[in-house]
Amino acid sequence: MFMAYRFLNTDTDLTVALRRIAQSELGAAVAHLRDDKPPPASGVHDLRKRIKKVRGLLRLLRPGFAEFDAENAALRDTAQALSGLRDAEVRLATFDRLAGKPRPRNLSKLHDHLLAEREAAHHIHTDISPPRAELTALIRRAADWRIEGNDREVLHQGLTATRRAGIARMKAAARHLGVEEIHDWRKRAKDLWYQSRLLAPLWPQMLDPLAAALSDLTEDLGDHHDIAVLREMLHSVPPGTLSPVAMVDLHTRGTETQAEIETRAFAAGRRIYAGKPSAVADQWIDWWKAWRG
Repeated sequence: MFMAYRFLNTDTDLTVALRRIAQSELGAAVAHLRDDKPPPASGVHDLRKRIKKVRGLLRLLRPGFAEFDAENAALRDTAQALSGLRDAEVRLATFDRLAGKPRPRNLSKLHDHLLAEREAAHHIHTDISPPRAELTALIRRAADWRIEGNDREVLHQGLTATRRAGIARMKAAARHLGVEEIHDWRKRAKDLWYQSRLLAPLWPQMLDPLAAALSDLTEDLGDHHDIAVLREMLHSVPPGTLSPVAMVDLHTRGTETQAEIETRAFAAGRRIYAGKPSAVADQWIDWWKAWRG
């Protein structure tokens, strides 16, 4: 049975929590690879989410986790090996959001092209043996993972570093409004989202709403990136798939949607990242002490 993605008061220390949560999430991930054929897109999506949750946990505990670099890289590479199974699905879903309903007739050929790409992706042979073997090995290694140092200090350093990185990426994204800068901010915002979920039991009335706000923010930033990827792909579609007028129409829709996302995201980010990182970490550690009381 897979357990909740959060710290529990029954965890005697961070090492116990790390092993419990990591093995649970990785066990749920590898369960999608029991058959020899690749899982459906929904299964790949859930598998990759589970891996990202473990990476978020490791990033929080990084100050006390000596193996962070190696294990984080192993998790990243395992998820990346299966990313192709999701790419075509995401492109089609992004197009559908931009096109709206009813879909304009001049976008019908592009829709059919993206649909065919998605169907073809499901029939491409993907060897799932390597990621299955790596996840199985990670589960074994996770049973021996250990946090060194004082639990409160490890958490304080991890929380402070996460907020500092998020603020830095948000400021960089605001200066440049570049696709990669916004995508980098999303990664660091996701770290804080995972951490607010892990620590929600400290004070659910405070941290559950924060987790919900971060979920909305990262979803918005993810949509922003997906639109950018789709717009870039439009330049390589087969001739006749998209007329010049339809190309301009779709680019305009993408630009307008991204601008709306940016307005929402930066307003939310200013609220979420308000306060000095170390001071906010102090507050969370006070909640931790009271909760562990």
